[in-house]
Amino acid sequence: MRLFYGRWVYKYESAARQGAAGAIIIHTTPSAGYGWQVVQNSWSGEQFHLPAAGEPQIQVAGWTTEPAMRQLLAAAGQDLDKLVAQARSRDFHPVPLGIRTTFALANKVSRVQTANVGGLLPGSDPRLKDEVVIYSAHHDHLGIGKADASGDTIYNGAEDNAAGCAQVLAIAKAFTALHERPKRSILFLFVAGEEQGLLGSEYYAHHPSFAPGRIAANINYDGGNIWGRAKDVTYIGLGKSSLDGLVKAVAARQGRRVEGDEFPDRGHFYRSDQFNFAKIGVPALYLNAGTDFRGRPQGWGKAQHEAYEEQHYHQPSDEWHAEWNFDGMIEDAQLGFSVGLTVAQTQALPTWKPGDEFEAARKKALAEVKGGGK
Repeated sequence: MRLFYGRWVYKYESAARQGAAGAIIIHTTPSAGYGWQVVQNSWSGEQFHLPAAGEPQIQVAGWTTEPAMRQLLAAAGQDLDKLVAQARSRDFHPVPLGIRTTFALANKVSRVQTANVGGLLPGSDPRLKDEVVIYSAHHDHLGIGKADASGDTIYNGAEDNAAGCAQVLAIAKAFTALHERPKRSILFLFVAGEEQGLLGSEYYAHHPSFAPGRIAANINYDGGNIWGRAKDVTYIGLGKSSLDGLVKAVAARQGRRVEGDEFPDRGHFYRSDQFNFAKIGVPALYLNAGTDFRGRPQGWGKAQHEAYEEQHYHQPSDEWHAEWNFDGMIEDAQLGFSVGLTVAQTQALPTWKPGDEFEAARKKALAEVKGGGK
């Protein structure tokens, strides 16, 4: 299973903390969780960061392919496989490669502004309305970038993440149609800059409109089920919090079973916006399409996921197609609505399971609220 320590952003942040001038990641599909074309399309255009707040920064951040690095090291009398094997040992020390190069980077630095967009449905309970359930989806994609074979340069992001935004909008419509507002407040949050490193949700986590100890849960949608009704639902974050029981109960009413991340090598929990909520202690989940589809043979669903990643993920072809089937996406939105409504109506706040990596942050957030925090 891939943890945050395997993500590219962690590697750059770690290099900066060690005082490195730069860091170049050697790409392989197994180690990254996606193909080289995703790196090319995601990193070929303009790159964005939140304004620095005094944390260490590296001057050069880049990627290279494994064959290119193997060739470069061979020219220096080094063997990539041997170096990788050594690096996996706890007593590994950096090896001088004897390679010198010069970088000439002609960068244009500018300051631009984007926005998170949120809509708040105030709660009906005099006390619980000061607490909130947050639904999130990122509204950005890659914009205009590298052309594909047909010359198309528009990265539409229909699945990633117009589909997620549509589900959150549908859930918002359902909440506003209730005869009585839920006890806790509900925030429908559409965050920016997810494709640049979860920037919008990171900014919100650092400047929340509700204190972290008053955020009951985060339910995130990043993508949607475009292949039809499934017998299962993928719950990214299964096994980490008390939200498990709620998701399983609702899914059972739908005649579905709950599965954890069915592609654990991708590290999905650390690749979407729920991660930034978890870091400030908020129990969070990310609902995604299952792989066991009704009326389809075994293995068909997994093949659809893999084909999407290879052929459309972070590519101009991620656009609406006439063969899309929204029946499963509707079920997933209904599931998220019911889970959020239950959280909004229940007196007790969701919790991380004992020993979870985010439990300490939750306890700290709750203590700050009890101590007089906002």
